[in-house]
Amino acid sequence: MSVRQRALIGGLASLGVVGASVGLFVSQAPDHPGAELQVEDTAAILYAPEVESAVAEMSFHEPTTVAVFTHRGGSEALTDDYALNNATLEFARTMRTDWLSDNEQQWADDLFILGVDPEGRLVGTYFGENRAVNEDTQADIQEATKDDFRRGRWTEGSIAGIEAAAERMNQPVARSGGGIAAGTGLSVATLAGSGAYLFVGTRRRNKSRAARAAGDEAMANVVRDYEDTQVHANLIPEQSRYGGAMLGRYEEYTQSFRELTELGNQARGIPESRYDSTEALKTLTTYQEAGEELDQLDDVIADSAALLNLDRAWPQAWERQVSSLRDDLEGVDSLLASTLDEEVRGLDEAQPLREFASQALADLDQLRGGLESGSTHPDDALDALRTMRDDLSGHLDTLAGAVARAYGEDESERETMRDAMRDGRVRSEPTILSTTDHAWTWITINSFNTGYHSGTEQVQSARSSASSGGSTSGYSSGGSFSGAGSSSRF
Repeated sequence: MSVRQRALIGGLASLGVVGASVGLFVSQAPDHPGAELQVEDTAAILYAPEVESAVAEMSFHEPTTVAVFTHRGGSEALTDDYALNNATLEFARTMRTDWLSDNEQQWADDLFILGVDPEGRLVGTYFGENRAVNEDTQADIQEATKDDFRRGRWTEGSIAGIEAAAERMNQPVARSGGGIAAGTGLSVATLAGSGAYLFVGTRRRNKSRAARAAGDEAMANVVRDYEDTQVHANLIPEQSRYGGAMLGRYEEYTQSFRELTELGNQARGIPESRYDSTEALKTLTTYQEAGEELDQLDDVIADSAALLNLDRAWPQAWERQVSSLRDDLEGVDSLLASTLDEEVRGLDEAQPLREFASQALADLDQLRGGLESGSTHPDDALDALRTMRDDLSGHLDTLAGAVARAYGEDESERETMRDAMRDGRVRSEPTILSTTDHAWTWITINSFNTGYHSGTEQVQSARSSASSGGSTSGYSSGGSFSGAGSSSRF
């Protein structure tokens, strides 16, 4: 099926379902003004006329009395999660008994109270029983105020909170969480299905085209180099440890070449009109991956022949074996001096890593000199490279553990850091060492950096969530008072 056909089918299916859902949603919008606004700005932080003007333009699902109460809780409120709940109840009992029900055990019907403590960094929402919403919705209303409150924009934040409450209190079924889920869920599902139908088809087609082009390019390179690769393989010394392993890979190469030829025939037999199908994308992706793998492998076979025989092309082959390791060794100073945050710089584990990197760079120069003079056998040079890479990984792993211990404030944070910095071990690159041992893995500076940044972001996110806290319901000094409401920190 073509992408154009997908778009037509999806569009027709969406039109009817979405139109009906939107019509029902709009018809049940809030249409009652607030019956009364009461501002009790004991903290002297609001511009009441602006709040009054904004509330006058708002609509509620049912006539509602809106009260805004501000209170300075002092330093004690910074540690008492119930401070604003208690202060609001105490103010109602002493100054605004009209906020209480007849038995004074709940908030009065038709009432919504927005409370804010600028010193305790608390925002609260309190409801008469016939305006009550669940705790998740209370948290949503409170969240609507927090961006402004964090910036000291008390009037704007209060207006945002009242707007959020007006939308959510006494929502009709079609506009409530459940109603929206049911009413719009079908629309969303239809739109998502239609969009996904079109998007997936378009994406598959584009990916198929890209895979076909990349596969053709890799195939052309492999075919062009095939005879040269045979020559190179014949030159690889069987008695060499790495030579023997590479000849085993060459046998796989010849088998894979035949398979690649068949994959190429299959790829060319797929018409573009089918590029949006799963089967076409799978075939073309396999073709691309197989071609690129062989294109890399024939280069490594050529490097093996050059290096193990120390022919005239060996310096370039050697450079391809050491370039990524050298880059990592040269990146150690930058890692320790600027990448790591200040609180984890200067750890005891950093100096051994720095000293190792400096010595290893010198050892790389000595290895090349040994190859030039003939005093170092290529197998031994490759063994030395592997040892250096393993040792660097060991130092980075040790540093990762030290960073996790220093950065994490508890075992959970330390485990998060350790897990993040262990996830990025590299498994392959087009070198003799990695080609002859697929199971070998190591740590690069880049993978260390990625894991470090991922770990610190996860830890900071968890800390931010913990510091903002969840909603606190109830009244620690309220006796049997059971009015609906809660507060949270911003």
